Amino acid sequence: MGSNIRIAKICQFCNSEFTAKTIKTKFCSLACGSKNYKKRNSEKRKEARGQKMESMRNGGIEKLEKLEIFTIDEACLFMGISRRTLYRVISRNEIAIRKVGAKTFINRPEIDNFFERLYESRKNEETIQRFPGIEHCYTISEIQKKLNISPAALYGILLRAKIEKYNVGRFVYVSKRDIELLFNIQSHE
Repeated sequence: MGSNIRIAKICQFCNSEFTAKTIKTKFCSLACGSKNYKKRNSEKRKEARGQKMESMRNGGIEKLEKLEIFTIDEACLFMGISRRTLYRVISRNEIAIRKVGAKTFINRPEIDNFFERLYESRKNEETIQRFPGIEHCYTISEIQKKLNISPAALYGILLRAKIEKYNVGRFVYVSKRDIELLFNIQSHE
């Protein structure tokens, strides 16, 4: 026989108060029960995916270090960059690829060379001269007046001699030391 018990409960999904006919009832309606079921399953799937990705990141890298030829996904994981970034690097011809049908492969030495070139370019950036200060520089117009030279000729000379120019505000400065060495000018300082 059915029970005539009525129990006031709070729904575990929407937190609204309802009247339950049994002790085991947890939700106010079938809709709340279904939504809770979907939410629980979604969280389980997300957690499983997260664990799978974590195991791929940790265990996958050791496997990848032994490989000599990578697919795009493996190369992304090995290099620690996104697919879009890798495709950008490939389009700039910084890494050579091999295609077999629709499949794209990258050789390990290509990746190693890419990182070596990247490291070398960083070292070169560090050796670039720093701005010596306005008091130790000439403006372009000062150089033109001092040497009686046209802007185009000065630009060409600076370009050929690979002399560093510094933009500060709307003025372009060149180190006095570089100009004096280039044109054999005696310094009065």
